[in-house]
Amino acid sequence: MLNRHDGRKTDGLERRQRICEQLLEYGYVDVGEIAKQLGADPATIRRDLQKLEAEGAARRVHGGAYPDSERQEVVEIEFSLRMNFHADAKRRIASRAAALVKNGDTLFLDGGTTAFMVAEELVNHKGLAVATNSMAAADVLRTARGVTLFVVGGRYLRRTRTLTGPFAEEAVRSLRFRKMILATAGIDYKNQALTQSALEEVPIKRAAISQSEQVILVADRSKFGKPSLISMIPLTGVHKIVTDAPPPDDALPVLNALNIELITIDSPQS
Repeated sequence: MLNRHDGRKTDGLERRQRICEQLLEYGYVDVGEIAKQLGADPATIRRDLQKLEAEGAARRVHGGAYPDSERQEVVEIEFSLRMNFHADAKRRIASRAAALVKNGDTLFLDGGTTAFMVAEELVNHKGLAVATNSMAAADVLRTARGVTLFVVGGRYLRRTRTLTGPFAEEAVRSLRFRKMILATAGIDYKNQALTQSALEEVPIKRAAISQSEQVILVADRSKFGKPSLISMIPLTGVHKIVTDAPPPDDALPVLNALNIELITIDSPQS
């Protein structure tokens, strides 16, 4: 479950972010329990759930809420909310992943908040050709003098700030990449799959993986072991995982069997 409340009151955006994270990870939130964890009044949590229900992120029941599975979707957390979740770990991961990208590389940069932070680390690279469907990443790289930027067009998803659809997929398939920075909502290592929060993003991720010589997955430790309704990207397509802390012990045999290199930046052995 979520960590116990540390005495600091949370604001509305942070509360709803934490609620969404628990919905994603456990499939249910209990009003009383999460109120204690966040130092909030149960009535405040009920208002948060009411707002999330109106946005299609939750389905309220007596005493708590479930993800709105009737829509056949999982919870999508607003990009700006996700930017602040595990921010320090994501920043360290981004720095290490960017170091794997060399001057002169051709790169596909995925959507997601950690991939966005990788973009911020790439602005001083030289001779780099980057294709992306992330409007957030494109905005960072558009003025980088050493980067030739390609933005694949398509339908804009506001919550993820990405471009998706057949046009974007066709553009990606016309290119070849030496490396890809891949983001994910979760690593369901027991089923050897990557989970996603937006079904629309799956085809373009698969297309980019197929066109990349080396796929570098960026994910903080909290992503390991997260199941999802959307698990359509095989873990077998990943060559390296950059994470902040050692994953669960039972994940290691799976990664070894798939010949995936694990780069753990908080581990002395990395």
